[in-house]
Amino acid sequence: MTELEIIARAQMYLEKLANGVNPLTGEEVGETDVVNNVRISRCLFYSAGILKQIVDNKGRFKVQMPERKPFAITSEQLARFEYAEYGISITEIVKRINALIDTVHINELKSKAVLEWLVEAGLLTNIVVNNKTRRRPTAQGDSMGIFTEERSGQYGMYEGVFYSNKAQRFIIDNIGAIIAFENRE
Repeated sequence: MTELEIIARAQMYLEKLANGVNPLTGEEVGETDVVNNVRISRCLFYSAGILKQIVDNKGRFKVQMPERKPFAITSEQLARFEYAEYGISITEIVKRINALIDTVHINELKSKAVLEWLVEAGLLTNIVVNNKTRRRPTAQGDSMGIFTEERSGQYGMYEGVFYSNKAQRFIIDNIGAIIAFENRE
C-alpha cells in the first residue's frame, strides 16, 4: 500500500467516524459515543477534509496563510513578558517576546535585529575569533548586565553572551527603538 493510499484510507475512516459510523463494521455508533459529540465530529470532518486535499493533490498540501504585518507589540503584551532572574541568551529573550504576539498575522522579532541594535547602541561590539565574527559586551554593556560565560553545549565548550534581569528590562524598555531600527533596515 502506498503512502497516498494509506492517507486515503485514513480520510475514509475519519469521514465515517464523523458521520457516526464505525469504519470497521459499518454499524452506527451509539448516541452517547464520543464521536457523536459535535466538537469531536467537526474536528473529524476538518481532519478528513485536509487528508482529502492531500489525496486530491497527489500528496501535496498547502495552507493559505494570511499576509503578515511587520513586527509590532503592545504595551499590554509586553507587560506579560517573563523576566528571568538569571542571565539568558538573546535567543531566549526573543523567544519570550514572540510568545506574546499573534505570529499568524505578525512577523516575529528576529534576534539579529536586537543584536544589531545593541551594537549600534554601544552595548555590544563585533570581534573576530577564529575567522568568525562574534559579539561581545562593551564596558557599557557590561555595566548594563550583559556578560559572557563559558558553557558546555552539544559541540563542547563555548563562550556565550547572556543578559541579566537588568539587561532584559533594558531591552524590553527599548523595544520601540529596536522596532524602529529593524524597520529602518
